[in-house]
Amino acid sequence: MNIFGKKKETDAVQLGKYPVEVAKLTPAKWKQLFLALDKIPSLILQVISAPKTAFYPYLVNAIDIGLDEIVEITALLSGVEAEYIREEVGTDEIIEYLTLTVKKNRLDSQAKNVKSLLPKLEK
Repeated sequence: MNIFGKKKETDAVQLGKYPVEVAKLTPAKWKQLFLALDKIPSLILQVISAPKTAFYPYLVNAIDIGLDEIVEITALLSGVEAEYIREEVGTDEIIEYLTLTVKKNRLDSQAKNVKSLLPKLEK
């Protein structure tokens, strides 16, 4: 029982019929993750830089193309076969798993800390 009323983040979720632990991103997992990231970074840039009148078509296209990569990343982190995820796991489950992975590994604060280590560009 948590007397402060703060919801405790879960360390495991269901991906279809499989209970999976939310991944801890070790240096070895980071290497595998970056090898798996292929199209998503460029798709994000395309959506961000899309003309306002064409934003939604760009977004739909990016989701269509990036979905396979998201499935592969989820499989890599969870240990569940990609084909099973593609055919049996809901997108809500995938999003929940990836969101909890980001939270567990504090990727938002990690990004800020890494940015602070980089040299400042002169203006």
